[in-house]
Amino acid sequence: MATLPSPLPIDPMPLVAQWLDEAAAGARRNPGAMALATADASGRPSVRMVLLKSVSVDRGFAVFYSNYESRKGSELDARPYAAATLYWEELGRQLRLEGPVLRSPAAESDDYFAERPFGSQVNAWVSAQSRELAGFAALKSRAATRSRELEGLDVVPRPPFWGGYRLWLDAIELWVEGADRFHERVRYERRLEPKPDGFSAGAWQYRLLQP
Repeated sequence: MATLPSPLPIDPMPLVAQWLDEAAAGARRNPGAMALATADASGRPSVRMVLLKSVSVDRGFAVFYSNYESRKGSELDARPYAAATLYWEELGRQLRLEGPVLRSPAAESDDYFAERPFGSQVNAWVSAQSRELAGFAALKSRAATRSRELEGLDVVPRPPFWGGYRLWLDAIELWVEGADRFHERVRYERRLEPKPDGFSAGAWQYRLLQP
């Protein structure tokens, strides 16, 4: 049965990256699927599944992509903080991430959008994510029209309302399943200070938690 490493690392980010790599090496369809929780201006929470696309081990942030005008986008505009959880049942591991959220640099979003399949690019253009839909036929019709408009282009431009987010990590919790529910938990925390291109970070501090 897996356990947390001993001694525990001073910096949890390499271990986070290792866990993500090990999850990706399995047969799971979406190893980067994570539940992302946000809150609106009144503090009412909402949660949905998104795909964690990458982590910056050196700087300590996680990257996901979305429509900036979606419900999550509007909530992040109002309260730019989020919490996320990834759970890999077959590995007996859970990863919790918390911190402030900033939009990714435009060039980074452009690069990722260019790598997406054409159908996914079309979807980003035609789906007013989280808005009411009269019927799927209308969405498919819009997609067909936009496909004809875009398919002759050498490069499909990224919609200005779609792009990446960086979840800057000021708290990370690593959880390993244990026998008889004696799970192992460790929580890392650090202080973030705003700077023009994101945040500067203090040293990580950790503490063990009871299951």
